[in-house]
Amino acid sequence: MTLLQYNMLIIIYFINLKDSFKTDFNMSTLKKYSILVLILFIGVKANAQKDFLGKWLSPSKKGVVETYIQGNKLYGKLIWVKDERKDIYNADKSLRNREVKGMVMFNDFSWEDGQWTNGKIYDPEGGSTYSSKMWLSEDKQTLFVRGYIGISIIGRTEKFSKYLK
Repeated sequence: MTLLQYNMLIIIYFINLKDSFKTDFNMSTLKKYSILVLILFIGVKANAQKDFLGKWLSPSKKGVVETYIQGNKLYGKLIWVKDERKDIYNADKSLRNREVKGMVMFNDFSWEDGQWTNGKIYDPEGGSTYSSKMWLSEDKQTLFVRGYIGISIIGRTEKFSKYLK
């Protein structure tokens, strides 16, 4: 359902609800009002989550990560790299022979208060995995990804740019 179709559905429902208020406020009207509030809440949440989906150019401009939702979690896969190579910096020596392109860099992010939190981000340049959270700029063209060890204050925020090609 597109955003326009969704908004039209809300308007039609609201018009019907308005007519109910003219006659009598009863349990049926209360149920309709509750359903409207629920639809609005779910729609806003779903649209906000979708803003994070797409392709993002890394801060170093050496890779593009495509974000997607699987189950209720957000992930990001490295779909393009400037220079193809193996994961030679990985702290786990058994993983150093895998290709960097195609690896999942963003793992297990949960939706909470308008941002994706409690996830993990893998840094192929340093071979380390960090706790992470992410949020969008107001114009939804910049993805801020904060990686940290332990608590969020001890960390660094990187800016991924919306990749439009």
